[in-house]
Amino acid sequence: MRLYLSAILSAVLFFSVSCEKTETKTDADDRKFISMKLDNKIYLSENPKATAYLPKLDDSNPDNDYPVMEITGTTYTGDYITFKLAVPELPFHTGAYYSSETGNSMNIYLPSSNGETLNTGTSAGFVINITRINSQFVEGTFSGSLQDVSGSSSSRVVKDGTFRAVLKYQEAQ
Repeated sequence: MRLYLSAILSAVLFFSVSCEKTETKTDADDRKFISMKLDNKIYLSENPKATAYLPKLDDSNPDNDYPVMEITGTTYTGDYITFKLAVPELPFHTGAYYSSETGNSMNIYLPSSNGETLNTGTSAGFVINITRINSQFVEGTFSGSLQDVSGSSSSRVVKDGTFRAVLKYQEAQ
């Protein structure tokens, strides 16, 4: 009887261990980046930073009374990419953040293109989607129109924008 019971327990243990689900991370999961097409030219920033600024209610500055997430990166050619997302209260959630809502924007400074500065301005057609977020990283997509605010006032189209960045939390300044 003992031998029979030992065999059954061994079989249960074997199957429970062998059926355990394991997730293996790939290099693609570890890669942090901002990537996009701006007028069909590809821009890539490796290792961008994402900082969620916590509200600071004990001062007289009304601009830091709500949580803001800032995602920043620099391309190999020295171009700067910045997103800002705002929410009435923590936490940030997955979903769409439209540039027409207060605090949400994208800015690009292009020293590689004669110092052009592009931003969402009053554009209602720019959206940043957070597809995954936890206490350590944020990931998403973005697309829409940006305005050239450095002179020509022309509209530029951003397509196929994606990002993944390490997320840290910090008190607002």
